[in-house]
Amino acid sequence: MDRKLLKENAKNSFKRKYGDSIVVALIMGLFSGGTSSSFNFGSGTSGESEYYYEYSVDSFENAFANIPEEFLIGFITGVIGIAFLFSLVGIFLAPIFTVGGNRYFLKLRKGAHTGIGEVTGNFKDGNYWNIIKIFLVKNIKIALWSLLFIIPGIYKTYEYFLVDYILAVRPDIDRKSAFAMSKRLMDGYKGEAFVLSLSFIGWVMLGAFFTCGILNIAYVNPYMYATFNEFYAFVRAEGIRKGIITPMDLPDYEPPIPNDFGFYSQQQGFNTAFQNQYQQPQETTQQAPFPKQSNEPVGNVDTMPNEAPVTENDATEVDFKPVDEE
Repeated sequence: MDRKLLKENAKNSFKRKYGDSIVVALIMGLFSGGTSSSFNFGSGTSGESEYYYEYSVDSFENAFANIPEEFLIGFITGVIGIAFLFSLVGIFLAPIFTVGGNRYFLKLRKGAHTGIGEVTGNFKDGNYWNIIKIFLVKNIKIALWSLLFIIPGIYKTYEYFLVDYILAVRPDIDRKSAFAMSKRLMDGYKGEAFVLSLSFIGWVMLGAFFTCGILNIAYVNPYMYATFNEFYAFVRAEGIRKGIITPMDLPDYEPPIPNDFGFYSQQQGFNTAFQNQYQQPQETTQQAPFPKQSNEPVGNVDTMPNEAPVTENDATEVDFKPVDEE
């Protein structure tokens, strides 16, 4: 895997629709940023821990001694309510926006028609609950494995790394197939994905500390999401080459092509034209789309023969010839 080539392809991809890519990446980051978990394990002797605990409790009591109890209860209740609201958003909205955002970048890299509305596209079909269920099971599995210290959680995170992208092209896939497919495809590429993630730390820190996050919004975030979609495309192609999956298992997005009637087909869900290529291998003749209606003359006016304008008398006169009755 050539990480430099993946990143170069990602740059060329998201710059095709730079403004839309910024908005899509911003939505994905806002609603999916709180789904990852981190665990901090403290160090030090038990005596030091007990001392700092007692000191922090005393400082906390002294700081809030003069604040009315009703205000504290209302403040704590509000914090809990906001946290609960963000949890609901993370459960019910983050999966939809993440899958829709990945579908946007996958279509963008192939030159297919897409836009910001791709992020909310899953609200319009019947796969809404299936995506939420698979995301919820994935996060629970990673959290449970993370209880066995950091390494198992990281391992499972990258074993299920492609689940989000599989749902982008197969939102109707069942849970077991999604996890099994991601596990098979990521065999041998978990380390590559981990190193690829680490390669963006410098960019993220640069944008956070020196530009107050502006660089992350305007460049780093769409750059990262486009690169990870390039990674998925590479692993998918390798899986097909090795015989792990078939092109029908994970169809790819293609730009719209004119059909037999001359109209450009609009793609919904994964690529139906790609499926028809395998289901109906017979050749079809592609015709040019119908020309748009216009009041302008057809052809090059400058090269048309110069003819004298028709007068009113010429337009009304008719040259009759007698009909031979025989």
